[in-house]
Amino acid sequence: MRERLTIVKLGNKVVEDKTALKRFITDFSAIEGRKMLIHGGALTKMVADKMGISVKVVDGSNVVDNKMLDVLTMVNGGLVNRKFVSLLQWHKVNAAGLTGADMNLVTCARRDSKGKDMTGTIKIVNVKALAEIIENEVTPVLASLGHDGRGNLLALNADDLASEVARAMSLRYDVTLIYCFERKGVLMNMRDPDSVIASLRRTQYKSMREMDMIDEEIVPKLENAFSATAHGVKEVVITDAAHVNDKKSGTHIRD
Repeated sequence: MRERLTIVKLGNKVVEDKTALKRFITDFSAIEGRKMLIHGGALTKMVADKMGISVKVVDGSNVVDNKMLDVLTMVNGGLVNRKFVSLLQWHKVNAAGLTGADMNLVTCARRDSKGKDMTGTIKIVNVKALAEIIENEVTPVLASLGHDGRGNLLALNADDLASEVARAMSLRYDVTLIYCFERKGVLMNMRDPDSVIASLRRTQYKSMREMDMIDEEIVPKLENAFSATAHGVKEVVITDAAHVNDKKSGTHIRD
C-alpha cells in the first residue's frame, strides 16, 4: 500500500489576509501524514508598485520581464516563502522553503523564447529529490519559480505547478491535491457563496461552461484539476482556506 501525500496550493488572497492565513496555517499543520505546500506570488504587485515597477501587458496577458522576475524572486521565493516556513515551524511542522531551482526540483523552458517574457513551461519535476525531502520528515514549501538549467530563473503559474507536481508525485504516492483559495468551492450560482457543487465531473463542467455558469477566473484552476485527475492523482479538491482539513467540504473533482 502506497503512502498518502497531500499537496496544497494556496491562493494569493488568503496569504494577504492575516486572519485567514493564521487559520490556514493551523489547519494545514493538522493535516495527517506527509504533505507539501505550494504558493504563488502574493504581495508581489504591492512591492513592485512601491519600487515603481509596473506590470507589462502584451495582447491582454501579463508579461514577466526581468525587473518583475527580480521582484517575484525577492517576494515569492524570499519574503512570502520564509514567512510560511517560520509559521509552520511555530506550529511544530518541520518545513523547508524551496524554489524549483533548489535541488533541481522543477526544470522549465521559457514560454516565449524570442520575447521578454520570463514565464516558464514546466518540463520535469524531480520526484526523487522531492521524495527524499518528504521522507526525511520535512514539509516542502515550494514557491512558484523554476529554472531552465542554463542559469535562469523562470516565473511559474502556481496552479500549473501544483498540478504538475501532483501528477509527478502520483507515480510514488497516493496524492490528494487541494486548491485552496477564498471561495468555498466551485459555485452553482456565482452570486451565492454557499451554492457549492459537492462533486464536479468533466462533462458537467463542460456543459456549465457552455452555459456561461462558470466564472472565468476559476477556469484555469479547473483545467489543472481535471488534468491532475486524468493523470493519476487520486483526489482533487477545490475549497477555501477555512476548510483545508475538512474532507467533506469543497468541490471534489471527478474525471
